[in-house]
Amino acid sequence: MNRMAERKQVAALTKTQTGGAVSGRNGTVAQTAGATRKAALQNGESLEQSVFRSLDQYFSNLHGAKPHALHEMVLGAIEKPLLQFALQRCDGNQSAAADLLGINRNTLRRKLQEYGLH
Repeated sequence: MNRMAERKQVAALTKTQTGGAVSGRNGTVAQTAGATRKAALQNGESLEQSVFRSLDQYFSNLHGAKPHALHEMVLGAIEKPLLQFALQRCDGNQSAAADLLGINRNTLRRKLQEYGLH
């Protein structure tokens, strides 16, 4: 199983586990993170504060259900938009995006393939 498939399998919380409140890594978590990011920019919050608030909201939406593999879920929810942002910021130049991210260009290319962002 490739790494991306493992992430999806490990990170996803089913609707059954959460009573429909959380639809997994790319559902409510991502929506909450996006809304939190916008609110943070408007409120002058730091990125760290925004993430903390987003996680707090995520746990509120669980309605007592226990999260599974939280670390992997959060990293997966953040990494894809981060890669997209870096590429956009660098006008699609992968070498420049890798420099911006502080990673090797080959690492960036591998991650782009994992997320289907060729």
